[in-house]
Amino acid sequence: MSHLPTIRASWFAVQTRYRYEQRVAADLAAKGVEHYLPLLHEVHQWKDRSRAVDLPAFGGYLFVRLVPSVENRVRVLETAGVVRVLGTNGSPEPVAESEIASLRLSLNSGRPCSRHPYLAVGAPVRIARGPLAGLEGQLVGHANSLRIVVSVASIGQAVSVELSNSDVLPLDAVELTCCGDVNATRTHNTRSITGSAAKEDRYVPAAFREPRQGTLQSRY
Repeated sequence: MSHLPTIRASWFAVQTRYRYEQRVAADLAAKGVEHYLPLLHEVHQWKDRSRAVDLPAFGGYLFVRLVPSVENRVRVLETAGVVRVLGTNGSPEPVAESEIASLRLSLNSGRPCSRHPYLAVGAPVRIARGPLAGLEGQLVGHANSLRIVVSVASIGQAVSVELSNSDVLPLDAVELTCCGDVNATRTHNTRSITGSAAKEDRYVPAAFREPRQGTLQSRY
């Protein structure tokens, strides 16, 4: 007797109407559809008060986890506010489990997070310690701090989360002296970065050797 292969549930990106993300998430929950709406915790300030709010990290997108059958796809598409399930040539395209896991880890870490332009290229790295241990993404320099960028390729979106220099474990080692502001001078295979902060010897990916517009960029 032949056995048909078991089709496993996967994550898929869903596009929604403008400002319908949370409403769609609630309706999917009512239908019993597993979903994930990444939220950014922000504090909005007015003249006389401030208020903490949770807003969708990616405007117009959320994720569903289901077995890719026609029936399940229709259940999602019939939800009010859903525009489409992202894919190619009319077929839904799965989102990597690692991308969803990285998003959850970043947004639940308690570290400051913010939206960030999507970065498609770079060198792979990993966070070695702290609440983000095991997280992989892209490292960029921002003012006097470092941030790791977590990208979701299927929707061309990303978030960034602030981290400490000592948390970074590069996978492609190039010696770097880092001190805050990015004013780089290359000497053979070593780049010296000078600024106002105290100097600290670091190792970063080779992609940092050619910074663009004063910003260190690399894929981690």
